[in-house]
Amino acid sequence: MRPDRAVTLQDIADRLGVSRSTASFAITGRGRVSEEMRRRVHEVADELGYRPNTVARNLKGSRTGMLALHIPPDSTTMSYYMEATFGMVEEAERTGLIVFMLPSGERAEGYDQLPADAVILLDPAIDDPAARTLLSGRVPVVTGERVPEGLPAARGVVTSDHVPAVRELMAHLHERGARHPAMVLPDLQSDWAFTVRDAFTDWCTEHGTQPRTVTLPHPSAPEMIHAAVAELVRDVNDPVDAILSVSDGTALSVVTSAQRLGRRVGEDLLVAALVDSEVLALAQPSVTAIDLHPREFGRRCVRAAVAVIEAAAGDDRTVRELVPISVQRRASTRGPVVPPSS
Repeated sequence: MRPDRAVTLQDIADRLGVSRSTASFAITGRGRVSEEMRRRVHEVADELGYRPNTVARNLKGSRTGMLALHIPPDSTTMSYYMEATFGMVEEAERTGLIVFMLPSGERAEGYDQLPADAVILLDPAIDDPAARTLLSGRVPVVTGERVPEGLPAARGVVTSDHVPAVRELMAHLHERGARHPAMVLPDLQSDWAFTVRDAFTDWCTEHGTQPRTVTLPHPSAPEMIHAAVAELVRDVNDPVDAILSVSDGTALSVVTSAQRLGRRVGEDLLVAALVDSEVLALAQPSVTAIDLHPREFGRRCVRAAVAVIEAAAGDDRTVRELVPISVQRRASTRGPVVPPSS
């Protein structure tokens, strides 16, 4: 049963047998608290009905109690950003903060005077004027993925180890028989896009395979994706046997186009995506993809933002969070198994 009076951090600490400061660090994201302890504190907080005294905390620190969120232009319909946003809202609610979204267009008027304690900037891109304005402004910024060279640094960075994941995916495709892979990627100018492209190119070079990449405008119409797939699979001199798509939406178009062109996806043509979604798991055939765990990514972005907000005056150290990712192997890369070489 929940008590009639307001639940305090001391109540949570007493229930778990830890100090009040440990409970506070777990709730706010500050300090050195293990993920297991953070999880247990949040579970007890939910059980007891704890709600942070947001008004008192904001008055004491001259804060607004709000986080601003900016996602890349033309990305509002992508499931990754939707899931990441849900994760942010969930974590913000736990810490008594409110998340509001900035327009995703190219206009950035007023972004240097935002009524927010921190900004979360997902996938900052060199060619996004809003990203440059936000990173140059007075409000501290936490980025989801690293800031590409040429933009001001952020106070916090949340990222994942994309290179090992891409290399694991490439090794899987090679194991399943692929010898002539290609990558279809959007013309995004973000560090993540540069990183996954370079990881693909490096793997191909190391394994004596000519890297083939097709860059398309973002977003691209299905007809444009179909034309790119047709050119790849109909190349009589060097037809591809595996296509990597950077986004989940493009992967579905690649599968549809390949099938229309008479290829058997998962058999004579392997298809994989570098961003997973529920749709890819339910597709026919289901599509192999890298699960970026976007909800957890969103939660970590809020935790990093809280740590930046709560940092002592003069502490300008960069807050860093690393979110684990994983390769989900499905029917689209089943392929003929190549016997191990002797």
